[in-house]
Amino acid sequence: MIGSPENAASLQSDGPAVDDPGRRGQIVRAAADVLARQGYGETSLKDVAREAGVAPGLLHYYFESKQELLLEVVVRMEHEMIQDWKLAVADIEDPIERIVAALDHAAERCSQQPEFFRLLFDLYNLGLSSPALRVRCAQMWAHFIDEIEAEVRRVLGRLPAYSVVPPRDLAGAIAGAIDGIALSGLVLQQSPRELYQALKVLLLSLVVTAYVTAGQEPPIARLTSLLARA
Repeated sequence: MIGSPENAASLQSDGPAVDDPGRRGQIVRAAADVLARQGYGETSLKDVAREAGVAPGLLHYYFESKQELLLEVVVRMEHEMIQDWKLAVADIEDPIERIVAALDHAAERCSQQPEFFRLLFDLYNLGLSSPALRVRCAQMWAHFIDEIEAEVRRVLGRLPAYSVVPPRDLAGAIAGAIDGIALSGLVLQQSPRELYQALKVLLLSLVVTAYVTAGQEPPIARLTSLLARA
């Protein structure tokens, strides 16, 4: 069940393995494909069983409900996206370049994988009326904030002065902005790139503040050049 200790443990650390070769992994991958095509509301467990090539009864052995299956699909997709983001910035030491590369990567993922955000918002909506599922959503959200906070601390530690905003709060604001931009793109059926560009400007303004606070001249020309590169 969604609220069981066994399932609660699955959201600890980095979450479940994305490349699970077993039957459960086979079912989750099939569910991700069906949910991406049809959406949560139009997908049944029978659809998933058919896609996975297993009997519906076997599906129920692993997942008690469609909500539980949606949760695991979203957790695994988010885990994969976080790993892709880390890989995209892994070799970048310069803090300004890391900010730009991370947000460019987020914008690209939002444009290329809108189905992830549709499923994420379906999950959040279901969580609002299910206390057990809401706890799981909160765990997933906290994990996302943890990852962003680690990046925020890395970047801030390489600037001339530290931010006046606590890293945890800044990470939460960034996470909220990323999801909010994705939601607006889905609702308005518009590209999110312009809004990600605006978010990039806001975050780079923290770089300017760090230089000013340290009594140094901000690298305005370089920042302008990076923003124009998008």
